Amino acid sequence: MNPILNPKKERNVKKLQARSFISLLLLSCITLSATLVTAADWPCWRGANRNGLSSETGLLRNWTEESSPQLVWKNTGVGQTMNGIAVLGNLVYTIGTKGGSECVFCIDNQTGKTLWSRPIGKKVGGKGKFPVQQSTPTIYKDKLYVVSSAGNLVCMNAGNGMPLWVRNMITTMGGVLPKGGYCESPYVDGKWVIVCPGGPNASMVAIDRHWAMNKWVAQTGMPAGYSSIVKASFGREHQYVYFSGAGLFGAKVKGGDVRWRYEAPAHESGYNACPPIWFGQTILASSAAGTGCVWIQKDGSTFKTSEVWFREDLKVPTGDMLKVNDNVFACTDEDGLLCFNYKTGDKIWSDKSLFAEAFEEEVDDSGNKSKKSRSRKTAMNLETDVERIFGMNTDLIPESIQITSPILAQDTSASESGNGPRTVEIKKAPKTKKKKAVPPPETPKCMGAMAYAEGLIYLRTSMGELVLFEASPDGFKARGRIKLPQMKAGLAVTPVIANGYLYLREGSTIFCFDLRDQSRKDGSDGSGSGDASGNDGKPLPGMPTAPGTKKRTAPKVG
Repeated sequence: MNPILNPKKERNVKKLQARSFISLLLLSCITLSATLVTAADWPCWRGANRNGLSSETGLLRNWTEESSPQLVWKNTGVGQTMNGIAVLGNLVYTIGTKGGSECVFCIDNQTGKTLWSRPIGKKVGGKGKFPVQQSTPTIYKDKLYVVSSAGNLVCMNAGNGMPLWVRNMITTMGGVLPKGGYCESPYVDGKWVIVCPGGPNASMVAIDRHWAMNKWVAQTGMPAGYSSIVKASFGREHQYVYFSGAGLFGAKVKGGDVRWRYEAPAHESGYNACPPIWFGQTILASSAAGTGCVWIQKDGSTFKTSEVWFREDLKVPTGDMLKVNDNVFACTDEDGLLCFNYKTGDKIWSDKSLFAEAFEEEVDDSGNKSKKSRSRKTAMNLETDVERIFGMNTDLIPESIQITSPILAQDTSASESGNGPRTVEIKKAPKTKKKKAVPPPETPKCMGAMAYAEGLIYLRTSMGELVLFEASPDGFKARGRIKLPQMKAGLAVTPVIANGYLYLREGSTIFCFDLRDQSRKDGSDGSGSGDASGNDGKPLPGMPTAPGTKKRTAPKVG
């Protein structure tokens, strides 16, 4: 006979089994929600692929008084800086100032409340300098990597902000502080963190992200610029591309060997802040000196560069450029909002209406000049409805009852095995005679920070507006314009589109808007035509589509 369990013990076994099942079910729900949110996160500078393109769908495609982005929350306590925003699940990260120090802020995107803040160093630069966007945090797994303006590279626990290690790019890597302070956003690629301290001995450095030791150093003698690293592939060789203070260069991922340089688009002052664009075998870069496209070709064991085109009359000193298919969108003082061809540099169309104040005239939709006062009233179609936008009762926002962030759902207790990495010694930058400083270029009047989703571009102009327009070569086609009370003239931080929400950084305030369009559950585009992708079913813009061409996506972080 089979032994009979004691009734009390049997009940305990059943309770234990039930608890185990519930725990397993809860863990599955947490893992599933974490998996769902990662597809449309914005984990670093300019998004997952560092190109300003979002894979979001189901967003509002026309902003009207009846259907416009609704303010979910705003946080006014992140300090007066121009640092970017990173989003992962229900956590929002940025860098700001607090009590005289530069700090990392972690915000709950359900309520907009600051969960914690951690100092990372003293704020340097940024006063009276050429306007550039500053560093954006980089999220990788359960870690957060940030760079302070003084050059502190800090690895933190992304859940609670506790620092794990700190390396200074000047004292421990031999870098040279750029005139406006470091504005770089660190690049995390697998086991490495790559930064650009600048100077003769440390143009680019790869650091083991666990052991905080140097893996390799790329030496070009070029000073640090104000952009960040983009990963590219030329002749099947992966490289890190950086727009330094003296020009572009590419360093081999394995070993850091410098493979090529291209100096034509660099301004002599070193203020090169516009992010470069990689596509196929080419790189496009722009500054106050002009815009150039260069072909990178493997020649035996080395690489050579061939300039495809260069235009001195096309200058994008700061802000963003976006490539959508063969078209590049940017803002320039000569043309206002501009669309030009990536392959040839030919200007396709331009529109000055968004920057009419800079051109001392206003232009209406028909192209006729009109008075400023009249034009400014009609341009801001949502300005008179600010009370409705900001009148949302935050008490109605449901509190988060589940862990939706992969950071908090991940078990970080297990340590990694293996020996420590090899240490690479870096010499300190030698003292050199000071050269006559070249002043930065004049502050441009027409600047734009932009992001892309579903065939539409979200443009934050230097006139203090947020504009939604079609990413089309057929002329400027606006889908909506918003002016918030706290928006000021000048360069802005790149808009962030993540998990159905739009994040705007305006000085010490972060705004979170709900972009989701509930009417598009049927897959329509919200305007009565087209599909939900907003791109006619084509792959993500900028990817090869010719028959027989292998489709390649921009390398993802990690």
